[in-house]
Amino acid sequence: MPARRAFRVRVPHSAAPALSILAIAAALAGCAGGDDDQNRSLNGFTRTPPARVASAGLPDVSPKADGERLAFRAQPGGLLLAYFGFTFCPDICPTTLADVRRALDRLPAADRRRVEVAMATVDPQRDTRKVLNGYLSHFFPNWHALRTTDPAALRRAEKAFGAAHEIGPKRAGGEYDVSHTASLYAVDDRGVVRVEWPFGTEADAIAADLRALLRDPQPAT
Repeated sequence: MPARRAFRVRVPHSAAPALSILAIAAALAGCAGGDDDQNRSLNGFTRTPPARVASAGLPDVSPKADGERLAFRAQPGGLLLAYFGFTFCPDICPTTLADVRRALDRLPAADRRRVEVAMATVDPQRDTRKVLNGYLSHFFPNWHALRTTDPAALRRAEKAFGAAHEIGPKRAGGEYDVSHTASLYAVDDRGVVRVEWPFGTEADAIAADLRALLRDPQPAT
């Protein structure tokens, strides 16, 4: 069976939601199945070889971290759900985070404690530390708020995941559009991206994959 190919969905938030859904559906149509039994059982998709992101990291400006660098690696035996987005996102980001919240609610408490959530803002100009933390507090009791004002550092972190973003030109009123990769990534304690979910993956599907990965904490070879 051919290896499953990764893809990148970059959705401009000025586009109509229907166009976003069509673009994602077209990308999904090009994905093949995985090579091993676990990959075939997952609802998200995997890369061959998998992305390894432990060497990447960004400042964590959440209250508990106070600016310390967070490496993209889960705690031992756990998972880190990483997402690149921004708080002014009108639809895709809040929908994704709400799906993550619902997926976590479907896990037993012991499993839920093994999963951390990290959102890196791609729009630090508007997403101040206060704004970003306030936003994430609406979705999760605990989180990692990742923010840097160094464009090169942000792009290095995105590149490790195969993600990207683009800031559009400012309009007369000072507003601007932002496009970004719409995937959610599950990273294990070795910094291996075990599965990626495109925008629109339902909470039940995410929860099922989380349960499967938590039962099998070792990365695929």
